[in-house]
Amino acid sequence: MKDHMLEFFPFSYFKINSKGSILVSSKRAHALFNIPLDLLTIIHIDDQPRALELLTSFAHNEPLTTSLRLQMVNGSFIDFTCTINWEQSIGHLVCIEKTPLVS
Repeated sequence: MKDHMLEFFPFSYFKINSKGSILVSSKRAHALFNIPLDLLTIIHIDDQPRALELLTSFAHNEPLTTSLRLQMVNGSFIDFTCTINWEQSIGHLVCIEKTPLVS
């Protein structure tokens, strides 16, 4: 996805590397989260094993989907459905609120 398109993308999108470093994120992601350098920082501690599975799945050719609780700007955790698709060592992660937030 072209970085300039991220201003209008309606979901939380993260372009990450295989170590979980956030390279680029969408405007929607910035509105919902305090964007850290490391994706695991905003993932609930109990969900981090599932998140690590996503980060080590870059050999898969198919997108992988899981549920993760992500920490919002206000400090609360919200359930998201997150899907990642890898393009070599670059992951394209889209996270959609299970119960959409109004902002």
